[in-house]
Amino acid sequence: MAVLNPSKYMELLPMEVRSAINKVIQVLEGSFTGLWMPDNLLNATYHYIRNRGKLIRPTLVLLMAYALGNGSGLERAILPAASVELIHTASLLQDDIMDQQRIRRGVKTPYSIYGPHTAMLASDLIIAKAVEYAIRSGDNDIVFELLNSSIKLAIGQSFESELSSRANVTIDDYLRLIYYKTASLIESSMVVGAYSVNVKDDEVISKIRDVGRFVGIAFQVRDDVIDYLNIDSGNPGANTDEINIVRIMSKGNGDVRGAIDKARGLLNEMLDNAVKVIREVVNNEVLVNYINLLRI
Repeated sequence: MAVLNPSKYMELLPMEVRSAINKVIQVLEGSFTGLWMPDNLLNATYHYIRNRGKLIRPTLVLLMAYALGNGSGLERAILPAASVELIHTASLLQDDIMDQQRIRRGVKTPYSIYGPHTAMLASDLIIAKAVEYAIRSGDNDIVFELLNSSIKLAIGQSFESELSSRANVTIDDYLRLIYYKTASLIESSMVVGAYSVNVKDDEVISKIRDVGRFVGIAFQVRDDVIDYLNIDSGNPGANTDEINIVRIMSKGNGDVRGAIDKARGLLNEMLDNAVKVIREVVNNEVLVNYINLLRI
């Protein structure tokens, strides 16, 4: 079991999608150009834009647009993809504050460097810019999709705080939590990709939502297993206060190995479901192969 280098996620992408990702990065890096603000706020705002991860969410926007648009229409997906990544970035800043997280992606967090107040204001700026980019896409369906996803993220953050004080967190609690906190934005990423190339058929969009939900659940379960085993050198492992599927599954009998196997089984089941629906809707092997990188 290993943590893939971000470059592995890029290697599978068609040249057109790689080019579009680079344009998304340019949009993100220019988001606050020309706007004066104190240095600490500026640095906190740009922290995760500069110390970015694998860009999975904007890549899913672009891959879905690529698959449904037969390789065309990617230009219309760039601003929505940037908006998705900014919403995710804002959620990281808020997560750092709520969890008092000091290290993420191998570096100190804005919370630990600049304090909670500056990190909070940076998240506000980023959310505002995400809304701007969604509006500039010119598609109200994209705007409302991303607004609704942001609402779900906030609900997820609140629910996580509630669950952290409970002694009897169930798998149903966990699945509800990770849908709101993680899977909802991945679901919206794929839907926004479809909207970007003017795919609005209700049945198709419903299936794409299913794909996003399956992938989002798998993504969080994978992170939980990696955190529990502490095999990502860039991030600290899960602490005893975090809601983690391995801890939940092993609580009654102490069988950590068995819990890890069950978690991996759930992860791969979700990915199998996602692949099945993708082949019903678009039958695009590039998207399938990209999603299969989440298997462990």
